[in-house]
Amino acid sequence: MLTFLNNIFIPVLAAAVLPILIHLFTRRRLEKRRWPSLRFLEEIQRRRMRRVKLKQLLLLVLRVLILLLVIGAFARPAIKGIFTSGVGAHDRTSVAILIDDSYSMGQEAAGVDLFTKARQAAEDIFGLLKEGDELWIVPFDDRPRPATSEPMKVVSGGRQIIDSLRISGGGSDVWSAVALATEEISKSRLLHREIYVLTDDKNCGWHRSGKLELPDGVRLYSVVFSPDDERNFGITGIDFPRTLLQKDVSFTLMPKVTSFAPNPTKDHIVDLYIDGSKVAQKSIDLDAGAAASVELKAKVEDGGFHFGEVRLEGDALPADNSRFFSFKIPERFDVLVVGGAESKFIAAAVSPDDEGFFRVKRIDYRQLPNELLSSYDLLILSDPPELPGAVASAITGFVHRGGGLNVFFGGSPMPERSAKALFGDRFPIRVMATIGDTIGGGRLDLGRANFDHPVFVPFADTLPEVSFRRIAAIDGADEVPLTFSNGLPAIAEGSLGDGKVAICGFSVDLEYSDIATSGFFVPLIHRLSQYLAADVAVFDPGYLIDQEAIRIIENYNAGTLRLLRPSGSSVFLTPRFAGGKVLLNIGRLEEQGIYRVFSDSTLVDLFAVNVATAESDPEKLDRAAAERIAPIVWLSPDKDIAEAILSARHGRELHHGMLIAAFFLMLLELFLASTWHRPQNLTAQIHGKEGVQL
Repeated sequence: MLTFLNNIFIPVLAAAVLPILIHLFTRRRLEKRRWPSLRFLEEIQRRRMRRVKLKQLLLLVLRVLILLLVIGAFARPAIKGIFTSGVGAHDRTSVAILIDDSYSMGQEAAGVDLFTKARQAAEDIFGLLKEGDELWIVPFDDRPRPATSEPMKVVSGGRQIIDSLRISGGGSDVWSAVALATEEISKSRLLHREIYVLTDDKNCGWHRSGKLELPDGVRLYSVVFSPDDERNFGITGIDFPRTLLQKDVSFTLMPKVTSFAPNPTKDHIVDLYIDGSKVAQKSIDLDAGAAASVELKAKVEDGGFHFGEVRLEGDALPADNSRFFSFKIPERFDVLVVGGAESKFIAAAVSPDDEGFFRVKRIDYRQLPNELLSSYDLLILSDPPELPGAVASAITGFVHRGGGLNVFFGGSPMPERSAKALFGDRFPIRVMATIGDTIGGGRLDLGRANFDHPVFVPFADTLPEVSFRRIAAIDGADEVPLTFSNGLPAIAEGSLGDGKVAICGFSVDLEYSDIATSGFFVPLIHRLSQYLAADVAVFDPGYLIDQEAIRIIENYNAGTLRLLRPSGSSVFLTPRFAGGKVLLNIGRLEEQGIYRVFSDSTLVDLFAVNVATAESDPEKLDRAAAERIAPIVWLSPDKDIAEAILSARHGRELHHGMLIAAFFLMLLELFLASTWHRPQNLTAQIHGKEGVQL
């Protein structure tokens, strides 16, 4: 069906009758007179007049056609297609513009990032809006975020919103945004409703199971932008080997670098920054689509909170070139050692050099009920008796709240009863009867150790010769970093609430073993104590953008809590108290980098936020698969967006072809008119009639 986009020019088509009127009013009416001597001229003139009339009629037709084509081109005729039925040139329309602000929109085409191109395309769509139209703007990444709760009627407001948008750093989910826009735009009372998706050519945002039904009158358009440079490398994770973080002791990070580029690369630089200073650098070779880990070492001189960043050199997509992390090294551990005379060996091993990092207090079991356990980081029980219920409850409560507990059962009078009184029946690790005695001839040695465990990393795959005369049999442990020579656990590891528990099947009493006199004892107890008190390395890989974060604050001094974002903006937080802990609801995270929490001016927490690297996947959009989910009209970003939209709305426009045809007809008219006005030699024609040769 033929329609006109500029109906105002249709009446002007009547101007095509002007050549006809000029022709009719300028015709010459000749008076006929007979003249005998001009009989040959009269015959020639009759033939000429027939040709002249034919030529004039042909020129008249050409001139009328030229006027019709030129004026008709200004009226912009179009032939409607299957997607465009029912939309007129001035029909009121409700428009939803969905702008992808995921971090992959930071790639560039012709020196301009794709996000800027998407905003320019939105401006082109604004140019099609008329008075009475409705406008929705929905930026989206992993989730859609409507800019306004109601549709806008003023295009200038839409331009202000577009100018304020920034790349978010999240991933993308096109169909969630389309579903939201469909739901909102379906509420419009306007007959015609259009959704425009402005995104890049990555397939990761187009995944959906099942079809999306579009209501009648809702049409879906998409403008897909493609980058020029596909060269991209990203840090897709950081492995932190199980080790203990200490001041002035090197630790190792293993960032994983993935190539999303179509070609291999050599000597790509990976940098490690700690607290803002570069501390390590290595180069890496990667094949196309391959991934590899690189080992980076660092250390810090002070305890407390620290942050780091693994950074790649610049490429086509900057957002995934950095990965942030944080960690905490305690300034000091407070340890309470409880036991008899043998406990002095444990206290000395926990802090062998009295360096001040461990502050140790040693008491006996009679004094234990008088201690405030919450003031300690680690509690060590040496050969405990069957403890009273109130004391046992205080100990398990201490561990539940995050404290560390180390119990040596090898010298307990009845270890099974001591363990049951302490842990009850629900604790998975069970301590059974003792094996061996002080006077028997049987001896046990150390068996196997897990040298990947943070406690045993420095022991270089060897264990010393240690003799045990009496041990407690342990069962039910999932983690056994050390065994006796008979295969029973020498150390069994478990958890209770937020705290760690290490149960040792031996005693440090020289009556039951000679481990206290071994060079193995001091580093074992020292590292085991730090491991239990401080968790494994206290390494925090952080969160991903668009995740919700709830933080637990340990050292809250009742001051005003403030969150400082990576961008420098801040917001005040309200603490929530639960189970003796201070909880902070940070909310949804929208910026990549390091977040800091202050209580007044004191730093009380620090954590990292990174991008979800699924958005770096180079797989290209499968348009056929997308069209199976919902009908889509694809608009090319390389052509005039507004013209393409009108063409998609109303059909294929004909004005370009009409102007070209009018141009060639004008050339033909000029050629014919100049040829037919050329003077002719009548004398030669008359002599030809009379048979006279000149």
